[in-house]
Amino acid sequence: MIKFSIIIPVRTINDYLRESIPHIKKLDYENFEVLIVVDFESDYDFKDTRFRTIVAPEGKRSPGEKRNIGAEKATGDILAFLDDDAYPKKNWLSKAKEIFEENKDLYALGAPAMTPPKVSIWEKASGRILESYMTSGFTYYRHVYAKRGELNDYPTVNLFVKKDAFKKVGGFDKEFWPGEDTKLCLDLVKAFKKNFMYDPEPQVYHHRRDVFIPHLKQVSRYGQHRGQFARIFPETSFIPSYFVPSLFVFGLFFGPFVCTFIPILWVFYFGIVGLYIFILLVEGVRAGIKDKNIFMFFLFCSGTFLTHLVYGTNFIVGLIKRPKLKLREIDKQTGNYLGG
Repeated sequence: MIKFSIIIPVRTINDYLRESIPHIKKLDYENFEVLIVVDFESDYDFKDTRFRTIVAPEGKRSPGEKRNIGAEKATGDILAFLDDDAYPKKNWLSKAKEIFEENKDLYALGAPAMTPPKVSIWEKASGRILESYMTSGFTYYRHVYAKRGELNDYPTVNLFVKKDAFKKVGGFDKEFWPGEDTKLCLDLVKAFKKNFMYDPEPQVYHHRRDVFIPHLKQVSRYGQHRGQFARIFPETSFIPSYFVPSLFVFGLFFGPFVCTFIPILWVFYFGIVGLYIFILLVEGVRAGIKDKNIFMFFLFCSGTFLTHLVYGTNFIVGLIKRPKLKLREIDKQTGNYLGG
């Protein structure tokens, strides 16, 4: 029987993790262990021998380093990477087991991380923005139920990797965060000379950053990381759709300057801006109808526009210079993260 090692990197036990633990205990597949890699000792009582904490040497380490530490201690056949702010559906592991048993040569598997159903409208708006093709482009399937397909890049919020495959590529590169998952996937694809699988069934729910400031802070990190990777790892990141927000920002602000010298270009400028506004309004209406809340329409439209501006600008920053590795700070009393 397949044994899963669920690995969760976290600064310390926090409210999100406290929410996730009961869901993990209720999984309908029992052959698993949970390795929670923390900065320092905690007296939290899991009341379940399958759970244990591992203190990272020298304390504060990047998420990639902590996942490597967890993988070294893992006794399972398959490593199931889960973020601390995500929790699984009851059949998460049983569905993953079925997929791996049906596909013996499968070395890795990615599955969706969806917005939790009972969250504030501010968090739900962030989820709606990420779920939209207008924001996430061809990677929208990471946030919704989509058809099975092939992958060469996937985030560790819901990623399964066979332990021997993980060892073969040497685990995560500790130099990157965010982006350590992109580098791991690139190494895996190169090592096995083929892509891996996306399947919508082993689902988890993933908390979003509230709009606007926390959401945009996270988007800025993702933009810089993807810009850097477009420069150093073009195999997965030098893709036209990743450049679109930057082209949008450049055209939006510098287009009028060019048009003053070449007036005929005003037709193209207003045509593109008009089309953007039309699509944004249609997607906003769709989000508002889905949640039966007119306020969602305004949050979605304004949040999506700001997401494009922030991501596009930071993508350019990442293209030019390497982002600094700066881990999120925590509230020492609750363990919860501060900021976005």
